[in-house]
Amino acid sequence: MIFKRAKKDPAPQNVKVTLPQIKQAIRKFEEEMPSPINRTVLMLEDKSIDLNRLKRYLGGVSDQKFYMSRETFEIFAEEDKLVPYYLDMVQSAVDNYINDTGKLPLLEDAWLPEVHYRLLSTERYLKETPPFPLYITDEEMMLTHRSDHFQ
Repeated sequence: MIFKRAKKDPAPQNVKVTLPQIKQAIRKFEEEMPSPINRTVLMLEDKSIDLNRLKRYLGGVSDQKFYMSRETFEIFAEEDKLVPYYLDMVQSAVDNYINDTGKLPLLEDAWLPEVHYRLLSTERYLKETPPFPLYITDEEMMLTHRSDHFQ
């Protein structure tokens, strides 16, 4: 009997990646997936991105952490990992408030369309207040944490 040697895949190379590289890898991943599958399948329970599933786009495996908002699909580096947590929580509260009242929960007399956290909290739509402002954009009433989005 002749036994063939099992071909071993070389150990994946450990790579250091940037946020733009992660975003590009996720776009490529999404382009190659069948229609109903989107980037949220890459999310783990803690909102981090499963970089093992992106190794072919990144040229290896990274031990870095990147996070994604399930509601807005925005991607963040580890130092901003709380942003997607709050984006998702507040986006849901804003959507429910709009559905129930037909109004936007905005701070009055604010220069930018900033979410009115106290209003959402007192009306029981929001259980926790983010430590930074969030803004409602014109694009499908999605939230952003970036005030420079409006300039």
